[in-house]
Amino acid sequence: MNSQKHNRQSSFASNYKGIKSNETPRQTAIRLEQALRESKQAADIGYSIAKNNLNDISHSINETSASISKRLDAVKQSRINNPETVESLDKQLTEVVKDLKRLHRQATQDLRSRHERLEKFSITLFGRTMAGKSTLMEILKEGEGSSIGLGSQRTTRDIRHYTWKGLEITDVPGIAAFEGEADEDLAFEAAKQADLVVFLITDDSPQASEAKCLARVRKLGKPVIGICNIKVALDDPDDFIIFLHKQNNLYDLDDLNEQINQFNTLTDKYLSEQSVRINFICTHLRARFLANQSNFSAYKDELIKISRFDNVEKSIVNEVLGSGKFFRVKSFIDGSYVPMMELTSRLLEFSEINSQSGRVLVGKSRQLNQWLTVFKDTGQKRINNLIFKIVNTLKTQEAPSFIEDYYASKNAGEEWTKIVDSMKISQQVENLQKELLEEFSKNNREIMRELEFELEFIADVNVDNNINMDSIFDKKSAWNWGVGIITGTLGVAAVITGVAALGTAALAIGIVGSLIAGFFIDSRDKRVNDARKNLDHILYMNIFKIEKRLKTDLNYWFQVELLKIHGRGLSNDLNTITNELFALADTQRKLAWDLNSKQKSLSKNLLNESFEQLGKAYLMKEITDIARVPGEATMLMIEPNVKIPHYIKNGLSILLGEQIWFVINTKNANSIIRQSVGRSCKSCSIEEGIDVAHVSLDIDDSVTQLRIKLAQQLTSLQIVVRNNK
Repeated sequence: MNSQKHNRQSSFASNYKGIKSNETPRQTAIRLEQALRESKQAADIGYSIAKNNLNDISHSINETSASISKRLDAVKQSRINNPETVESLDKQLTEVVKDLKRLHRQATQDLRSRHERLEKFSITLFGRTMAGKSTLMEILKEGEGSSIGLGSQRTTRDIRHYTWKGLEITDVPGIAAFEGEADEDLAFEAAKQADLVVFLITDDSPQASEAKCLARVRKLGKPVIGICNIKVALDDPDDFIIFLHKQNNLYDLDDLNEQINQFNTLTDKYLSEQSVRINFICTHLRARFLANQSNFSAYKDELIKISRFDNVEKSIVNEVLGSGKFFRVKSFIDGSYVPMMELTSRLLEFSEINSQSGRVLVGKSRQLNQWLTVFKDTGQKRINNLIFKIVNTLKTQEAPSFIEDYYASKNAGEEWTKIVDSMKISQQVENLQKELLEEFSKNNREIMRELEFELEFIADVNVDNNINMDSIFDKKSAWNWGVGIITGTLGVAAVITGVAALGTAALAIGIVGSLIAGFFIDSRDKRVNDARKNLDHILYMNIFKIEKRLKTDLNYWFQVELLKIHGRGLSNDLNTITNELFALADTQRKLAWDLNSKQKSLSKNLLNESFEQLGKAYLMKEITDIARVPGEATMLMIEPNVKIPHYIKNGLSILLGEQIWFVINTKNANSIIRQSVGRSCKSCSIEEGIDVAHVSLDIDDSVTQLRIKLAQQLTSLQIVVRNNK
């Protein structure tokens, strides 16, 4: 067995308070009654601690809810162009609050249920179907065996309570049964209320589903007594005779240890490889049950001896005598601690998801603004070039020859209109508009495709979560948001047509007036020159008006309607959503660290009870900080000059059922993270101002992940991992 792993034995203090070799059963019973009375008093303390903690959490959640509501109001009041985006963000913000309150209600209900059974020291029997739970119940009840199955699956379908030696024993539905998910959930809900869990396995091949369930029980912070039920048949008369003759081979230690080690190895996969392992007491439950039956009375003493069930009884009683008070306090504290730790972890996960999404949006917003700057310059040049081309053609090519041909014509206005129409100015403008619109929309489509892909990637990477938060940008919403403007008509081409018509009317009136006046006053040559000059002036003014109208309307369309309203509008929308995502991430992170501080308070209460249990209460002042993952590990921060004796460390480990690790308080977060993570930590850098640390790892295994959780708790820094390949 790995030297870093420890088997959980009777608690450290049980060596002094457990069953004594020279005491009578009556004396043991009296001491057990006293221990249960003291345990009830301890439960009062645990309940008070847990209740106060949940009240503090409720206050924090209400503050967070108010903060998120303000953010939501800010989004609704902002000028976001896409209503689907506002709706999606609204849904996410609302879901955060709903989930926080739901989890708090569940934790409160669990505490209330535990308080209703305050008088009882609760032991829950756990194990897969056909492991022997019903047989164990019949042994403790001294029953006739009516509840024991005959080989069928899922014998126990309901929760059953009974009393043994003043202890409340709870028998729950079997775990890991085919189509037994509802039964399993029922079993774990019952396990939440337990002060101690008795977990049964059998001596046949271990199952991964069993190991996974044990890990889940351990993660509730529950102390566990393991029982390995030997399933050698003895009901048939022939089997019974063989059983009696070969009883010495019943407990083959090599074979049993191999089976138990295989089971513990499976369990390690669901905890961490350095989690404290539990010991399993080997017994033959069927033999002990038959010893109580009248038709086996002749073999009673022999069956009791062969069953070795007295080791099971002693182990349970020793745990209550030695650590009953502590377990009751621990049950209440961990009942609040575990859901809070899970919520903290999920808040940090979603904070990081929202931060990642925000960083993606920052990049896309920057990319959009850079493109818009270039597009603005090139687009303006193309507009100027088109206007120059149109005006230059009218001035240098059409106007001179038109003046020579039509200076004396009454139809000059109509003919000029034909020339202007033949240039198809409106069509040229409309073509440029379409080109610019298509370039603008093509870029937006590309940005939205990239945005959609990157946000989907973030969601896929972080798929393992329990809070239902919809993506802010679904495909339909993102697509419509990016390209919707192309369907709108801005009408610039129609305006240009109107410009040409107005110019034609002014031209016709001017020419007619000048010709009539000239015939009565001047000579023919002078009249011709004046007519040319007058027509040249009129044409110049007409072309000037066309140029001015083109510049005014086309520039307004490009600079205001396309770039400012749609281009900058899209950029502003991205910025608004980005700001809200970062604000939401900050709110989630703030609540996570607030919960983390309350976790530490609970952990300190539990550690204080642990030192009291070990008779070393004075050591509590040596602990400057604490982090804990129930059922797996506790990390204690101490000053550089403090030394905690190794036997105390082992005592804590046995009592808590967790690894105990120490870090030195260097008062430097980077150093503390490196110590906490251990040798796997290649590098560490901290982003000041946002409480995020980036850690590069050489090895990213279950132990390292466990250490990272503890490092986060100690430093109140969200640790983002980069793996070195």
